[in-house]
Amino acid sequence: MGGEAAFERYCDEIGLPLRTGREYRHTARLCTPAVRQFVADSGVHLSYTVLREGARIGSGGRPHDEEYGTLRSLLDEARTSGAGRLLCSQYQQALGTGPALQELLDPASGTSVARYLGPLLQGDPAERDKFLRDLVEEYDGVHDAMKRVMDDKRRRDREGQTGCSGGQRDKAHDLARDLIRLNDQAVALMNRYPRKPSFTDDQRSACEEALGTLEVLAAWIRVRLEAPKAAAGADRTAERDLVNA
Repeated sequence: MGGEAAFERYCDEIGLPLRTGREYRHTARLCTPAVRQFVADSGVHLSYTVLREGARIGSGGRPHDEEYGTLRSLLDEARTSGAGRLLCSQYQQALGTGPALQELLDPASGTSVARYLGPLLQGDPAERDKFLRDLVEEYDGVHDAMKRVMDDKRRRDREGQTGCSGGQRDKAHDLARDLIRLNDQAVALMNRYPRKPSFTDDQRSACEEALGTLEVLAAWIRVRLEAPKAAAGADRTAERDLVNA
């Protein structure tokens, strides 16, 4: 009651985005008492995302699954097979639809790229490999983005391996973490410029400055690596002296 103005006011009062509120209202209207009762009697768990998918308006201006006929068939199949849950990806496959890009990118939507691609990646290995190969090889941006993600994951894994027991952080842990990050930055820099570049004067000056700093850093690290070896050698010498004495 009150029309669209009242509805917009209500959404504003409860802090609900107007677009989301309209989606809720549209889905609720299509989920008639008969549909709700059928879902309840099926004993198969459905998320709101599944119901929203059937209510979503297609290119012809009609819901993808008007009156939820396809959903009813899937629920009958799930009940017969003993499945306790119907995934949105299964419903989308039956409808021949996919989530809107905005839904995939919205953290609050309950849908994600990983969840959407999950059934595809769990299918035939040959099809899965072809899909991944085409995606990575044909789009340089995707290849670079995936490489950055994997490099970041490897860095986090290595940082975790250098963590202190009990979760305590100290200077030794911080040093290991910073050196790992520095190493990753150096590798990324070399991969970004694999060919011999033609330096400008400014770039040459920057290279000389960076080279000087890296040489000092290398000497600094080398001293600290050699120190324990020197100390161990001194201890062995002292032990031999005591034995000889």
